Amino acid sequence: MRLGGPVFGVNSDPETLVAYHQEHGFSAAFMRHDHDKVRRDEICAAYTEANILPAELGAYRHNVLDTDPDKRQAFIDEICQRLEYADEAGILCCVIHGGSYETGSWGSPNPDNFSERAFDDTVEAVRHILERVKPSRTKFVIETEKYVFPNEPELYIRLIEAIDHPQFGVHLDPINMIFSPERLYENGKYLKHCFEVLGPHIVSCHSKDLTTTDTYPHHIIETYTGDGWLDDDVYLTELSKLDDDVPLMIEHLTAEQLPIARDYLLAKAEQLGVNLMSPTDN
Repeated sequence: MRLGGPVFGVNSDPETLVAYHQEHGFSAAFMRHDHDKVRRDEICAAYTEANILPAELGAYRHNVLDTDPDKRQAFIDEICQRLEYADEAGILCCVIHGGSYETGSWGSPNPDNFSERAFDDTVEAVRHILERVKPSRTKFVIETEKYVFPNEPELYIRLIEAIDHPQFGVHLDPINMIFSPERLYENGKYLKHCFEVLGPHIVSCHSKDLTTTDTYPHHIIETYTGDGWLDDDVYLTELSKLDDDVPLMIEHLTAEQLPIARDYLLAKAEQLGVNLMSPTDN
């Protein structure tokens, strides 16, 4: 599998970005949305030549269920632009979040976010985006979450079956779906379940971690990779069974925490006999 992570403290010229990823041992890269398409293509070409996969382009925070029709259309227009951008560049996937029946904020809590209406409206929005853009190289994916669709692997499979499009796939962030103490304590079992249900459809995955407070009432708290309770033995083992180009992308941490998280994953992979592809591998 490939490993990637965020970029800190360097400019966006292709040579500098390639050197940064090589220095960190990353063979996959987050992509920025750059309106300068010439620079975008230069960066993608430099990554490809250096065996670094342009892995993810985010189209986050655009609410496909916004209750204001004008805002919803503007969000969908922006997602379409980003998906088209990703497909032109050959980026592996374009990632969105599920929507919320609020206006202006994709992640606002609303009980209707888990209704059959929300399911149907999500299917309609995704179909519309795919039919409008017609991507041929980039997979369109929704990051798993706890407070908007898709919040369970079975629900994601329902979406895949209902949308029924070859360019729609799965972005798995299991950490986002661990929302109870029981699931946290037994997360290895839940990770296996996620891969059993979603495995063939998984395009990209995120790496971070979870811990909990030791006082009452307990809170589940996100932290950086290797600093929590996630069963990375299971996570890496299950990931290794997928296609070699499925990336594991480290996220939500500081520049100082990044090498700690990276080294933790590299050591864990070596211990398990799992191959994390280096950019120097052919």
